[in-house]
Amino acid sequence: MKRGLVISAGIVLVVMVIGIGYFYMKKGEAEATQAPKSKLTKSEEAKVKTKISNSFYSTKGKIPDYQNMSENELMQEVHVMTHQKVAAEEKWGSSEITKAKVDQLYNVIKNKQFTDHDLQTMLLSILQPWKKGDFGNAVKAHNEIWKYQHGDVGKATRLLTAEEEKKYIDEHFNQNKSNG
Repeated sequence: MKRGLVISAGIVLVVMVIGIGYFYMKKGEAEATQAPKSKLTKSEEAKVKTKISNSFYSTKGKIPDYQNMSENELMQEVHVMTHQKVAAEEKWGSSEITKAKVDQLYNVIKNKQFTDHDLQTMLLSILQPWKKGDFGNAVKAHNEIWKYQHGDVGKATRLLTAEEEKKYIDEHFNQNKSNG
């Protein structure tokens, strides 16, 4: 009887320790993926979103030679593309997101013989909605890649507002154009 009670108490203690440990390990992992409320009027917001959409569908800029990139280079390309869409303490590198680049990148990753099939699956699942202009997964995408790369600084915290994204595009990709 005493032995059964000790074993039961031990099991309860182990389960509690595991539960508490799991809670603390996952504690900071909740992600606020939504952008904060816009400070623009609805018509100003619409104009900014139109400029971002025009940037996505533009044919400007050269598409990198994705065909000859390594798995890690392809992963890094997707990673730096997310920087246009997410807020993070630190960002190293940028690559403008355009429909032509997303489509080309998706096709190369889909048809390339990856040694790391999990990486290939992750990249394809990130890019699939992007092909339709849906970037709602950008925070999750950034952090999945960031975690895969063993990142310790620069975790994405939320999506950028339309104004923040337009500013990012202007600063990183439209250096020779006016910011209007």
